[in-house]
Amino acid sequence: MKIGEIIQYLEGREIPCVREDSDIKEVIEMVVRFPHTRVVYVVDEQRKLRGAISIGSLLRHIFPHHYEGKIHALGILRDITAETASHIMDSGDVKASPDENVEIVLERMAKTGAKEMAVVDGDNRILTDITAVDLLKYYT
Repeated sequence: MKIGEIIQYLEGREIPCVREDSDIKEVIEMVVRFPHTRVVYVVDEQRKLRGAISIGSLLRHIFPHHYEGKIHALGILRDITAETASHIMDSGDVKASPDENVEIVLERMAKTGAKEMAVVDGDNRILTDITAVDLLKYYT
């Protein structure tokens, strides 16, 4: 089964997105607006995916004293100087395409620990997002 077959059932879903230059307060506001999300997507002016901010990354940024033993030394400088979404986003493998097989996307989620991913078109624009629950629901 392809991701494109599943996303047809997800049309109309609002996607938690912020621009690259959004400040951390705007990221927090987006999380509050979408309380069940685990990820806020970072996009450019053309709505092209640039990265994602997990709830865990946001919490580590806001409350670093609670994560002292879990923060890598190289991340400390980034967290101290971070002012915008682009500073704390992860630009790794946070996306899927409609023509990918569900099994491949589930494997990527398992490897990265992601519970949801953006689904993007050929120009890297976000079409929707898809969660592990979506994949399991429609996989059968």
